[in-house]
Amino acid sequence: PHVLGKFRDLLEATAKSPAMLFYLDNWESVGPHSLAAERAKDKTKKRGLNENYGRELLELHTLGVNGGYTQQDVIEVARCFSGWSLRRLRFGEGFVFVPAMHDNGTKVVLGHKIKAGGMEDGEEVLDILAKHPATARHISYELAQRFVSDNPPEALVDRMTKTFLETDGDLREVMRTMIDSPEFWSEGAYLAKVKTPFEMAVSAVRNLMPSLASKA
Repeated sequence: PHVLGKFRDLLEATAKSPAMLFYLDNWESVGPHSLAAERAKDKTKKRGLNENYGRELLELHTLGVNGGYTQQDVIEVARCFSGWSLRRLRFGEGFVFVPAMHDNGTKVVLGHKIKAGGMEDGEEVLDILAKHPATARHISYELAQRFVSDNPPEALVDRMTKTFLETDGDLREVMRTMIDSPEFWSEGAYLAKVKTPFEMAVSAVRNLMPSLASKA
């Protein structure tokens, strides 16, 4: 529902997605400065901070691998999102914030000091990342690469990035900039990402050949 809306809304929807929380193990991430961690000090087995979602958020969802973040930023982001969990996992219920699992210490993400504010820590991280120039460029590049060319023209990515920043991450306007561009309709890009009926038929035959050969 957010694919042609504001990127910030899409980002929060994925952060609270049960599938994302479960797949990247954030649902069981416990901050080192949390009530849950304090209670577990005397136990031999205890859950700790999980960096999976923090790393994916920075590397894939926003800034990109060359977006200027550090390993310490990954850790700080993971601390901010500790406590973002799932309600009654076995019953398929959705997102819930668990204060006892949240790291209550002060964090610093990309130079921004984030005071301990519970769930608001993660919200502030999303605000910072959604407005970051590196995010605007990374998302614009990924869209251009998907719809125009494996190596999209720099000028096109620049214009899409500019639109992203000027519209507060309005994905519809970013896509409009791309579709209205001469690069999108150029001879080299036109239909480059779409298979012709003949190509589709050949692909289907090629994919079926190993199966048919094994039965022969």
